[in-house]
Amino acid sequence: MSGNLWMFSDKLDDEDIEILKNEFITYYQGADYYGLGLKMFTRLAHKAGAVYKIGKKVLIRRTIFDAYLRKLYRINQEDTDSKAAPKDVHV
Repeated sequence: MSGNLWMFSDKLDDEDIEILKNEFITYYQGADYYGLGLKMFTRLAHKAGAVYKIGKKVLIRRTIFDAYLRKLYRINQEDTDSKAAPKDVHV
């Protein structure tokens, strides 16, 4: 296994390994793998800038899409943390 994939090999199943083999995935593969509806996956892929059209075939670059999801998750975590953090009140 390449990169740091070996560190998580006990947490990966066959579906994960199959997706990781491919740099590009289709809308249907991505929606199924990420557990999103087709419409939501399509919107996120376009927002991420990960959509490549080759003739009539549309492919999503998985690495770009994953990076976009991580960025969104990080932003949401920061928003949640800032709302939950108690504010210093000086009396």
